[in-house]
Amino acid sequence: MTSLKLWSETTPRRYISGIVALNLPTSPDSGDWHTVEMLRALRRGARIPLCLVGEETSFDSFDYFGGDGIIDASQVVAGLGETVEGPVHVATHARAIADMLISRLPEGWHGVAHLELDAWLPEPGKQSVVNLLLKARNRLDNENVEVLERLLGRRLNQGGAEEAA
Repeated sequence: MTSLKLWSETTPRRYISGIVALNLPTSPDSGDWHTVEMLRALRRGARIPLCLVGEETSFDSFDYFGGDGIIDASQVVAGLGETVEGPVHVATHARAIADMLISRLPEGWHGVAHLELDAWLPEPGKQSVVNLLLKARNRLDNENVEVLERLLGRRLNQGGAEEAA
């Protein structure tokens, strides 16, 4: 079996995100992992949104989140039987979800309503997503903030997040 080229294409500013990152077991307390199916899809050449994001890709959220939530997952990837040479930069589950949310915000509520945060993350993980979105708050217009607040069930205030009334 040949290793995926994807693993070697990452840098701290160009990393694996979205559903691919969510299907890598990088966190013991999150994920609804379908790792084998995800690897099969990548080997078949399936086009998976946000598979590789950042510099020189169609989506880059670095202006929103900086380097927060980007980790080296080379040991996890090697543990899946993949050949790894050097770091494999991957979004944490919280960063992957935040990337998915930001990338779909231009579609409004319909772009994010199907995202199942409760299925992907326990409460501490959801708080990590909220913390990332708070960092991005000043770059979003009021309409997009309202969409995120509706999805999260929390208000994204300048001073922090609070439960929505």
